Amino acid sequence: MGLNATTLVPGNTKDQDALAAQYQLMNYMSTHMFVRRLVSQKRRRLLVNGYDLDMSYITDRILAMSFPAERMRAIYRNPMWQVKEVLELRHRGHYKVYNLCIEQDYDPSHFNGFVERFPFDDNHVPPLPLIKEFCESVHSWLSSDPKNIVVIHCMAGKGRTGLMVSSYLVYSGLLAEDALQVYADKRTTNNLGVTIPSQRRYVNYWQKSLTFPGGSPPEVNIPEAITREFRQIRLYDTKNIDTVFFIVSEMQEVAGERYRPSTEICRKMCRKIKTSVSGNSLPFSYPFIEEQEEGPISLDCYFNKTTKITGDVCVTFYEKNIGGRLFYACFNTAFVEDSSIQFSITELDKVGSKGKSIAGPEFRVEFLFGPANPDSDNSILAPADGGDHSDGGDGGNSDL
Repeated sequence: MGLNATTLVPGNTKDQDALAAQYQLMNYMSTHMFVRRLVSQKRRRLLVNGYDLDMSYITDRILAMSFPAERMRAIYRNPMWQVKEVLELRHRGHYKVYNLCIEQDYDPSHFNGFVERFPFDDNHVPPLPLIKEFCESVHSWLSSDPKNIVVIHCMAGKGRTGLMVSSYLVYSGLLAEDALQVYADKRTTNNLGVTIPSQRRYVNYWQKSLTFPGGSPPEVNIPEAITREFRQIRLYDTKNIDTVFFIVSEMQEVAGERYRPSTEICRKMCRKIKTSVSGNSLPFSYPFIEEQEEGPISLDCYFNKTTKITGDVCVTFYEKNIGGRLFYACFNTAFVEDSSIQFSITELDKVGSKGKSIAGPEFRVEFLFGPANPDSDNSILAPADGGDHSDGGDGGNSDL
């Protein structure tokens, strides 16, 4: 609630103490409001009943917000008690809260038990079945009463929240890019809603999984899991660097759990590959990979031992053996077309100044795969020149 000023009589010690206490309270609140606005950056805020909250109506029935915090975290996040009071004031008995955080939880009794968790990692993507379960839950709640609304949050209330809100808007009939734009317009003041490319990619994956034969809700047809064999990773047109390390990880399903942790599949590195005597540096011939004789510098890694991946995969690139992350990319193997994926610098996630410094004007990351769903005993052939183009002494599957 807003502060009510009291009438103070000059010279009265008790009144002077009350005035000092009031000033301290006003200073405390104004400082915290400043900190919260600073932390929320360009996210739209909701001014209601004397409170200033990092909260936005995406539609009249979908609210997006940052984490409802307690104790010290409430200094710079939405205070839990303020969020609850606003929801009770505006939507008493008709709200349900969705927590997308894996890193933080709270007692559901704060919101009368109407809380459901759909957790996945910050700055990353959820598995498609989690998006499906989330959308079906939201649809069920909103359909049960025209007064019902949903409140969706992660920690900052931007990336993960935007991915899931946009996915539900797609589930409701919007195209992926239109849904992402609606979220950007309603949640931010600078039109930058979901900015992580992999998160936007998964909203588009979700759109491809839906059909609307009879209107909303749609039929959901998530592609069956497809196994792929990594054949090669290339960083094309690099500069200022001779080797780049990377880790391939894969989401693993845990029985009875919605959260799917990432499990490391392999660690390797890309480096300059010497051309053989025959003039052929590639153990395989694929039209989208050019010979590296002149022009831009490329760093390559060939998988000379079988490295299989299935489902939701993340490849993270590092400047050093340990640490110094450059960027990463998440994708689902069911959506790989023509046995390859290419990412430009703008399609990679969390590209910092160091990542940009190694990228030439034509920079791209290329993933090359073998056939889909290979037999378990199908191994990769050795390089045509009989040499070892791997990064490790054991044929390329050594740890960094």
